[in-house]
Amino acid sequence: MANEECRVLSIQSTVVFGYVGNKSASFPLQVLGFDVSTINSVQFSNHTGYGKFKGQVLNDDDVECLYEGLKENNIHNFTHLLTGYIGSKSFLQKVGDIIKDMKITNPTLTYVCDPVMGDNGKMYVPKELLPVYKETILPLADIITPNQYEADCLPVVMKQTVHQCHNGTA
Repeated sequence: MANEECRVLSIQSTVVFGYVGNKSASFPLQVLGFDVSTINSVQFSNHTGYGKFKGQVLNDDDVECLYEGLKENNIHNFTHLLTGYIGSKSFLQKVGDIIKDMKITNPTLTYVCDPVMGDNGKMYVPKELLPVYKETILPLADIITPNQYEADCLPVVMKQTVHQCHNGTA
């Protein structure tokens, strides 16, 4: 894989004001030489930590439609998958199906899961996402990056894998 281009699909939030989710992940990855494609799980006016926010939470049909468009054009072969904040149970369940499909397309895919669910003793996603993370998403992950609160909520078992890309980064 040393000569192969590193292609990342990043599935997480975006905000109009501020830098979280896809807005904060894309640029640093691009600077490191990764080709980054994004699917937004939510589009909010600002980070939910402000207390008030407006916007859309995407669902399973939304993410399936976007992923199917990639597949139909045969541009769904990524070397890395990154997931972050997801605000809908149906969206997260569909992401599980996408991960499985991506691992069939590329068995060496590195899946990095940031199970963004809460902090400081408080959940800021629907509690119904917790069992989906435990039963479906975490078993598929190669790398898991929870904060302390999330680690306390999830049975985190880390598998460490490193793949070399064209520029030597993992």
